[in-house]
Amino acid sequence: MSFDVCPRLDDAASYVLRAMPDGEWELYAEHIADCQLCAGKVDELAFVSDALLNGVPQLTAPPQIRDRVMAVVRAESELLRAAGAPADRPVAREPARRFGWLAQLRPWPAAVLAASLLALGIGGGALIVGGSSEPPSQTTACATAPAGTTCEMRVAGDSAKLVVAGLRSPPQGRIYQVWLDRDNGTAPQPTEALFSVRKGRASVAVPGDLTGVKRVLVTDEPPGGSEVPTRRPVIAVTMA
Repeated sequence: MSFDVCPRLDDAASYVLRAMPDGEWELYAEHIADCQLCAGKVDELAFVSDALLNGVPQLTAPPQIRDRVMAVVRAESELLRAAGAPADRPVAREPARRFGWLAQLRPWPAAVLAASLLALGIGGGALIVGGSSEPPSQTTACATAPAGTTCEMRVAGDSAKLVVAGLRSPPQGRIYQVWLDRDNGTAPQPTEALFSVRKGRASVAVPGDLTGVKRVLVTDEPPGGSEVPTRRPVIAVTMA
């Protein structure tokens, strides 16, 4: 086939992207076997596509992101299976001649899009190379706690959390308060972390700078807390 301007020239882009409706890609493949103009355009676009992919750093998705993406893949697969075979078939239409690659693009199912992102390694610098952006966490078991109570301190970056289970409620009219003890000859530093327990459980954010803190303490205090401890600690965590 020989034309100065082939009416199917604009379809070359959708052919390279494999974004044509079912059956059209194969028909266009037969067309470019006889049309030098369209074949040349396909070769040109394929070269540009390869160059763009090779020029973008390929990054490894953190396990958490990969798990979430694969969950989308599995959910989409279940939806398509439940809807039956016709659910993913495009509506038949006449092939567009002008700006054909735009007219024939169709939304990708979430499963296809998710799998494609994984296959590309999540390119373009969207993720930090080599793993998750979340800081690693350190867990320390409580050194002192009432019998039957389990507790631990979880520290990740600048945040810390005290997690307890099996702890009895504070005495009536009292509330638990968290203290930071630097063991420097001064009284433990009070914090605004006041809490009770629900079914023996609590998860309490520990505020303040933990630099130099030797122990994190918990005492029961009057409502509103105290400036200095008024009772012996019921919980003590020895910081590393």
